[in-house]
Amino acid sequence: MKAKQENQPICSTDDLGLALETQRTAPYLKLGRRLLEAEVITPEQLASALDFQRQFPQKKLGTILAEMGIASQDSIHLAIAHSLGAPVVNLEDFDIEPEALACVSAELARTYQVIPLMLHQEHLVVAMENLLDLEAIHTLQFVSQRNIEPVFAHKVDIKQAISQHYDFQEQERELEQLQLSDFYHEDDKEVWRKAERLANETPIVKLVSSILLDAIHHRASDIHIRPGSEQVELLYRVDGVLMHKRELQKGLLPAIVSRIKILSQLNIAEHRLPQDGRARMLDGGNIIDLRISIIPCQHGESVVIRILNKGEGLRALDDIGFSAHDKVRFTDLINRSYGILLVTGPTGSGKTTTLYAALREVARSNLNIVTVEDPVEYEFERMRQIQILPAIHFGFPQALRHILRHDPDVIMIGEIRDQETCKIAVESALTGHLVLSTLHTNDAPGAITRLMEMGVEPYLLKSSVIGVLAQRLVRRNCPHCIEEETIDLHVREQLGVAADEKFYRGRGCEHCNHTGYHGRLAVYELLVMDEALREQCVPGIASTELRKTALQSGMASLRANAIDQARQRVTSLAEIYRAVQ
Repeated sequence: MKAKQENQPICSTDDLGLALETQRTAPYLKLGRRLLEAEVITPEQLASALDFQRQFPQKKLGTILAEMGIASQDSIHLAIAHSLGAPVVNLEDFDIEPEALACVSAELARTYQVIPLMLHQEHLVVAMENLLDLEAIHTLQFVSQRNIEPVFAHKVDIKQAISQHYDFQEQERELEQLQLSDFYHEDDKEVWRKAERLANETPIVKLVSSILLDAIHHRASDIHIRPGSEQVELLYRVDGVLMHKRELQKGLLPAIVSRIKILSQLNIAEHRLPQDGRARMLDGGNIIDLRISIIPCQHGESVVIRILNKGEGLRALDDIGFSAHDKVRFTDLINRSYGILLVTGPTGSGKTTTLYAALREVARSNLNIVTVEDPVEYEFERMRQIQILPAIHFGFPQALRHILRHDPDVIMIGEIRDQETCKIAVESALTGHLVLSTLHTNDAPGAITRLMEMGVEPYLLKSSVIGVLAQRLVRRNCPHCIEEETIDLHVREQLGVAADEKFYRGRGCEHCNHTGYHGRLAVYELLVMDEALREQCVPGIASTELRKTALQSGMASLRANAIDQARQRVTSLAEIYRAVQ
């Protein structure tokens, strides 16, 4: 159930003291009542949870609701804070007192996931998510020798605050003690010999680990370590946009690169050639896959780390952003017994995510599903997934030949790259297999002409291709700071919207890291092959002609779909202009 936005104010540094003075005057509400008022749960769900609690009275209501999947832990902890009348704190803009930080060690803060904020009337004010964690409160009280005043903050914000006020300071002190190489004046072999030694030193190990975890907690899809002439720039790609994070000392670069090579089992002694590797790490109980690319540049080796968060990267069809009408059409396509369904778009447009969502939907049936990918990004229990290995001449065509002998019902091909792969995919579709794959084209009709350019005969296309989905990713407006958007007349004219029509965007707040956006969704056009389009599949046909026919057959264009999302306030018109022009 969708929760209603809470109206309780978020406290900053200036007003937290006043909030602490008045918090006990707030009327107390039980957790269940509070969750009902916030529309987090329904009366029926509360009654069901209370019935369960009567059978197991030792269990708390919040634990039962979380275990039943009725409410998230975050919603429950926030409701508890409201029930207790505790202030809710915005940590990003909070000026934490050094005297308060000195009362709690870094180790204790990490163990209990708390951050001390200030001293208030002989009380130590501590931000935490679970205000009923009595073990944490009693331990902090014993260690600090002060009464603890708990206030609520979100778990992600607490982790970032710990990283900023404890981890970062510890790292800086430790890094200052390292004997860094003089990048400009020492012999190159000596620089890298020292780098290999420093890569296993505690400060470098901690620095690389903190960069990885910080990027994960910021929902970054990629980490960029970009060497310059005097500094090394650290950037995160969040919601498709690169964001500057911090500057690193130039002398740290060899040691950081060496540490990353060690993690990904790359050749630590090779600095002249590009290298690609992979690694895996845990964030709590969540498995994170890392894909590493290192290339030599003018000022040192440049590193890009792609983050695949297996706990958050997968999506269901409902999360892609389909309209009700198009979801029915797309579901019909993926439930057919044979044919080719293509997902197209530029690199980074979410094609693989959509294919995985389709496979998860198909996997509900008793089917033999085989995939061939480069690389295998997410692992599924009920599918056979094959990783191609070009180094030993095991590519898409070689894998597909063997797949056809493995009695598949559904075949997913990571990408159709060449004529041979394309022809085998067509033959597979014509022999009774459903084939899902991706292709690099700008729109849906362009996929048809692209296949003909790759050597597929038009009569084979008519019988094999059942549909094409072209998509782009646009950033979602942050729901916490949405306001009316100011739009240039030129943008309105290019997108064909009226001069007086209102659109909205995020202003920027603590919830969206002051970007105005949080998360992404797909905008798309879905072409379903019908008789009119099949008749158009002739040698030399232009994609513009196919587009006219597809629009007449009911296809909504990518631009029209995107503008419709902006009209629903899901994204901004400026974001649509950036993505589809």
